[in-house]
Amino acid sequence: MKWLLALVLAVVSVFGAPVAAQAATDGRHVTRWDATYDLQPDGSARVHVQIDFDFGNDPGHGPFFTFPIRMPYDDTYDREFVVSNISASSPTGAPAKVYLEKGRNALVVRVGDENIGNVSGVQTYDLDYTVAGIMNAVTDATVAGKDAPVSGDEFYLNAIGNGWDIPIAGITVTVNSPADAVAVQCFAGAAGGKDPCDGATSKGARATYTHAALAPRESLTIDALYPVATFDTKPLLIESNDIAHSFRVTPLTVIPSAALLIGGIFLIWRTLRRRGLDEHYVGVPPGVAPADTKATRAYRGSQRGAVAVRFEPPLGLRPGLLGTLWDERAQVRDVTATMVDLAVRGYLRIDPHDKDDYTLVRLREADAGLLDYEVALFQAVFQGRDSVTLGDLKTTFAADMAKVQSQLYRSVTSLGWFRGNPASARMGWATGGVIMLVVGVVFTIYLAANTTAGLLGIPFIVLAIVMLSTIRVAPARKAEGSRILAQTKGFELYLATADANQLKFEEGKDIFSRYLPYAIAFGVADRWTKKFEELAAQGRVMPEPTWYGGYIPGSFWLASGGFAHAMNQFQSLADAAISAPTPGSSGSSGFSGGGGFSGGGSFGGGGGGW
Repeated sequence: MKWLLALVLAVVSVFGAPVAAQAATDGRHVTRWDATYDLQPDGSARVHVQIDFDFGNDPGHGPFFTFPIRMPYDDTYDREFVVSNISASSPTGAPAKVYLEKGRNALVVRVGDENIGNVSGVQTYDLDYTVAGIMNAVTDATVAGKDAPVSGDEFYLNAIGNGWDIPIAGITVTVNSPADAVAVQCFAGAAGGKDPCDGATSKGARATYTHAALAPRESLTIDALYPVATFDTKPLLIESNDIAHSFRVTPLTVIPSAALLIGGIFLIWRTLRRRGLDEHYVGVPPGVAPADTKATRAYRGSQRGAVAVRFEPPLGLRPGLLGTLWDERAQVRDVTATMVDLAVRGYLRIDPHDKDDYTLVRLREADAGLLDYEVALFQAVFQGRDSVTLGDLKTTFAADMAKVQSQLYRSVTSLGWFRGNPASARMGWATGGVIMLVVGVVFTIYLAANTTAGLLGIPFIVLAIVMLSTIRVAPARKAEGSRILAQTKGFELYLATADANQLKFEEGKDIFSRYLPYAIAFGVADRWTKKFEELAAQGRVMPEPTWYGGYIPGSFWLASGGFAHAMNQFQSLADAAISAPTPGSSGSSGFSGGGGFSGGGSFGGGGGGW
């Protein structure tokens, strides 16, 4: 049996080694690696690498090299290596275009042609580049023949990093420098190992490192120590936190940013003061008309003086107009108030249809007694029909609602109550804010991605937010508008706070119905209605509205749930009906430390073929 085992071992030793060697070289591999580093006093190196790249049985485009360009330095900073002046060529005629893929921590250099993927055989490639910031200052270097640690400038580099996934053989690395090396050493093998490379020698200003072969994922690290101050050893540092780097706080960023912010806020304040503050008549109590409105001076600012209670609305002014003047918006409730006002004035009747709906019945045609927005509303509601339910309006009224609101804005502007159309004023101010926001975000992203001055873009974003948050004050009332508003506030005070027993009744007049549309526009309809329910409960005879149907005469104020409940329900349903969007389809589319070792140097990365 022993002779049989010996025979097997002999066969393996004779035939197996060539077979294994052939298997190792069938795939892609580098048969020669010759690199030269010319060190510069500024701490950079000009690099020339020439390799013989064997495609084996796997043709492709060419080799690629991976260079680390950012490595951890301390708790605050990363160290940066700047690679530039990259070029490539092939003495054997292989395609040698350069393609760069830069990430946060690495730069991939591909050599070849992306349109040619059948390069085969052994091809020679030359790669030239410059890398800055690779020299180190050391104070604790251990050098043979020296009894104590020495200081110096160190070139400690992964000439071949452990990122290569193919074998590399025939390695020679030459380092030329402005001064003679104090000591040289090198390491080869798996990352973290301390095995020396095959050769590390120096003669004058030239150091030479050699190694026969590296297996995939093994590295070659070279190390050379030079006299102090031979090179600029200051590392290139950037904040490890990208946000801190992009938004670096320095006088060159803080001072301009603060100036932009303060100046911008001042301009916004000045603009709002000139265009966004209401005007008021000088020397005239709130709500009182001056003898000559054109000759009376006006000031911009807050109203001076208390608003007096008024027992009736401003003469001849409809609830939709006053509601729009009140908050500078043509709201849904202003349109609902107009609908009820048209009913009170005899143009239509409101009939309970069922538990959750109401019918609007046309009683007469629109005439010269209606304002433009009232005509628009009346025609939109009926449009060739004599009656319609609120439920039916939900499917047709959205576009008409926008027209009625637009007419309301035109009306309050044409009456001279505002310096300009309130909707247009808000839209103009909002558009300016949105443009400022877009500019601020784009400017900030650009600066943060390309510089350390991202802070300079922040003021624009803040100013945009300030503008967007002040949209509501963009419309400004003229003095006449402020006068009517004071009267309106006085009337609203009466509707909201008057005790039931303090209501002023006039014989033959239904003040409940007359003032209800105003209460709806001011948002106090519930309180206004309940005052009358309270009086009815006390036994007082109250006029029953003729514009509301579906009740037995004499039982209006005694109806189940009360009329306040009914009007709340009607207003809620009407608001929903006239503001509901028209139904439609929807869709969706979504590198020095103590003791050297293989792989311990900086910069050098990996590579392979593509």
